[in-house]
Amino acid sequence: MDVFWRISDFAKEVGKHQNTVDSWFKQMEEKRVHYVNRAGNEKVYDEMDLSIAKFISEYRDKKMALDVIFESLDNRFELRPFPSELESTSNVQPFHINAIKTQILQEIRSTYESVAASQLEEIKRHYEGLLLQLPKPESEQEGRQKRVTDIITRRRVEIQLEKEALHMWSTKPESERF
Repeated sequence: MDVFWRISDFAKEVGKHQNTVDSWFKQMEEKRVHYVNRAGNEKVYDEMDLSIAKFISEYRDKKMALDVIFESLDNRFELRPFPSELESTSNVQPFHINAIKTQILQEIRSTYESVAASQLEEIKRHYEGLLLQLPKPESEQEGRQKRVTDIITRRRVEIQLEKEALHMWSTKPESERF
């Protein structure tokens, strides 16, 4: 599968600033050395362009003049002809299906990410609402107070039961009590 880049991602691949790389390719087109494919009005760079850009970068780092580098490109690479040279009777820009596929995939991915983000936000709001409906946890002081109240209540019940048992015991005849 062919790989295509926009100028920002392409420049990162080359390791140079996007203005620098864009300037190289603009100059090559002005001098009619090499043509860059387009998807609509946007330039799309492929593996061939990447090889050329890395070659230019390497020789620019060696302080070689751009004109000299451009002249040597023809000997090292199969350069892309201009659309007018391909079909002199037509002014139609080249149709490159893979570039269009790449752009459509990027648009689908961006749409998918935005829909996913909105759904995630909706789910988050739903769960926050559910969390608000849950009873609030007891504070340490409330827990302690509840335990004290439970102990006092249990003790009162025990005392009441003990009184009832003693009363029942005292109502029994003396022969049964022993």
